[in-house]
Amino acid sequence: MKALRKIIYAGVLLSLASCSEDYLEVYPTEVLTDTQVAAAAEINEEVAKGTLLGIYENMYRFGSGGTTAQEDFGVTAQFMQMDILSGDMAHLGKSYNRQVDISELTATLDPDNNVNYRAWRFLYRIINLSNLVIDASGGNDVVPETETGKYTIGQAKALRAYAYFFLVHAYVNDISDLSKPVLPIYRSAEELDQPKSPLQDVFDFVVSDLLDAETLLDGFVREEKIEINQDIVRGLLAKTYGALNNWPKTEEYAKKVIDAGYPIMTADEVALLPDEDGSVGGFNDVNTIPGVMWGINITAEGQGLSSLLSWWGFVDAYSYSYAAVGNPKGMDRGLYNNFRTDDIRKYQFSSTLRPLGKFYYKGAQNNGFGLFSGPQSNIDSDSHYMRVAELYLLHAEAAAENGNNSAARASLKALLDLRLDDSSYVDGLAGKALAEEAALQARLELWGEGQSYFIMKRRRQTRTRGENWLDFAGQSFNHNDEKLTYEIPQNEILFNSNLDGQN
Repeated sequence: MKALRKIIYAGVLLSLASCSEDYLEVYPTEVLTDTQVAAAAEINEEVAKGTLLGIYENMYRFGSGGTTAQEDFGVTAQFMQMDILSGDMAHLGKSYNRQVDISELTATLDPDNNVNYRAWRFLYRIINLSNLVIDASGGNDVVPETETGKYTIGQAKALRAYAYFFLVHAYVNDISDLSKPVLPIYRSAEELDQPKSPLQDVFDFVVSDLLDAETLLDGFVREEKIEINQDIVRGLLAKTYGALNNWPKTEEYAKKVIDAGYPIMTADEVALLPDEDGSVGGFNDVNTIPGVMWGINITAEGQGLSSLLSWWGFVDAYSYSYAAVGNPKGMDRGLYNNFRTDDIRKYQFSSTLRPLGKFYYKGAQNNGFGLFSGPQSNIDSDSHYMRVAELYLLHAEAAAENGNNSAARASLKALLDLRLDDSSYVDGLAGKALAEEAALQARLELWGEGQSYFIMKRRRQTRTRGENWLDFAGQSFNHNDEKLTYEIPQNEILFNSNLDGQN
């Protein structure tokens, strides 16, 4: 709780920043400057650490993307939107006009649409704030002498890398075209208006930051799950190498996370099973689920979040939410049909494929699982960004691509043995077929958790929308389709003279 209180305090300071949309501020220097942070850090290195905790607060804070839109609440807002773009999260209703332009694939073709602005502003804000911490500690090449200094810089570099990893997927049509100039790289808060760098350079920067973070965070024991430790860094390295289809490195780093010993979530943790009271599941409490590696513990008295300014207000029908009143989300019918008959994850979904047995707010069982029964404000349901099941499945995928079929089967069955009565069908798979099965199981296991889009781009997939979609039912979209990728905001192109147009 001590770290959480620091995050909240740091967030109060950072929230004083203006969110003007008159032009795109890639670097919100009204928040803090590197000179201010550096001067204070010379006296007390805890200042840089406090700034770091403020970055974590921006990962879920309303308005972190620089707008007043209800969908502007950081990482999980992007998870939701990218799940829709991936084709795995079907948009089942259009009341209140929420996410309609994403489902209809019009927002991603309009560089003036705030859908594109919010993600860019949010992610480059994370980069700028991370650069402030790194600059204040001496720059990218400095290794602090103290443990606190090392851990602070390690987390800042990991956060910067995560933001660029996110940007690469969200704003680059084809992540296999490594020579194409795609995004500006900012290595310091003092750098302004940078031109696009080739995609390979961006990936190299991500890997370099994460490798540095892996070393700097050796021995770091975090106080809260929102903080990035060495295991999270290794998970991000596995995902980054996976995006590059560097399967040996993907397998190596995913295995390191598996070996750290996090347990896979149990059947009753992932689904509301028959005759259960619901007190265990719901994905609403990161601290009681060891299988969740990275997430934020939301408290009613701490953050004071409104339901309609959170992921819960858009996806969970039991919450005070749009999902309860005509704007529901559900699993794509074609994807759902891949569940085997003995798969307990089928209990996660209603007959209309809404996730009524997977996601529900904390305490929903005490209100009889009534739709729209959750609190309107001061919610206390958490958000998560990574769980170990993803790394088991990624390890299986990579190991199969590497021809290490026995290791791939072992990792895949480690999860499926907790979801199926009989996982023996896996023994008949090898090579590419085994890798594809691991990726499919990742889409099923991690549905609604913001990972399907990354899987689509990693596997270079074509996705076909199922019959339950309101828009483009039965139509297929390739991973590099312009409609599935955000546009660089028009104001950014206008005000950064070194950019040369869209990707």
